[in-house]
Amino acid sequence: MAVTLAASAASMAVGNAADATAESFVAYGSELSNSHLYLGNWAGYVVQGNFREISATWVQPEIECRNPGILQRVVPWVGLNGATGLDGQVALPLMQTGVESMCASDAAVYAALPGLQVETMAAGLAYADPRLAGTVMNAGAKVSDALGAAADGMCSLGIFGGFCHPDQLIDGWWEGYPDPPVTYDDVSVRAGDTMHSIVSWDGGRYVMTLENRTANWRRTTVVASPVPARTAEIIVEGHLDAALPGFAPITFTEISIDGRPLSDYDAHTYGIPATNRLLAPGPVEGASFTIR
Repeated sequence: MAVTLAASAASMAVGNAADATAESFVAYGSELSNSHLYLGNWAGYVVQGNFREISATWVQPEIECRNPGILQRVVPWVGLNGATGLDGQVALPLMQTGVESMCASDAAVYAALPGLQVETMAAGLAYADPRLAGTVMNAGAKVSDALGAAADGMCSLGIFGGFCHPDQLIDGWWEGYPDPPVTYDDVSVRAGDTMHSIVSWDGGRYVMTLENRTANWRRTTVVASPVPARTAEIIVEGHLDAALPGFAPITFTEISIDGRPLSDYDAHTYGIPATNRLLAPGPVEGASFTIR
């Protein structure tokens, strides 16, 4: 299978494979005793309220592909909506922009496709029944994880040969979940590039800007919507219950929510219970925090 097919799977994975709303984390994930750490496929911080803009800066990490039969993802992003607001309802659409780094072998892509199809169905349920969407999303993730683990075991035995060689893919993208993601195909991101992301709402439209300060490019997408922003997120995303690739620590800096640093807010902490480690953010220090 060509690299172009693996690249298309990378785009699917952003919105369909692991981009469940935070509601599904709270309802169907688990919460560690006395830690207030909500488990799902997000690691970072979520703030509830009424917002107009969020922005942050990070350096896109180097990744190490350790499990060739599994799609492995590290996706730093910034967004508005997507979690449960102060009214107890899931805030949609989730407007977000960031960069995905992925390990994708041919074997991993084939193993992930059945689960991705289930998770695509879940996106269609997000508005009508967020909790049901979360249940279907998690079911699809379990299918992907089971098939990925089987493929990874066969890769370790050398059964699939060259089909187990992982390609490393890095893409800048934006998304208005539950609609599918859109990749910026005309620009590139490399590990080590300094990225800056801004998502804002002016009362009638969302404006999403992704900037590569190292390569000196900026892309902006505008989506009309009268729906207000009721949550704000600074996140590194992975795939629920699957193995994460190795990657350098990611430090979000210059975090600004309506002109104020993250430390000014009572943020909720989210972590990823990957099969090879628990990924969770470090403490907030003014306008920054680190995920190791």
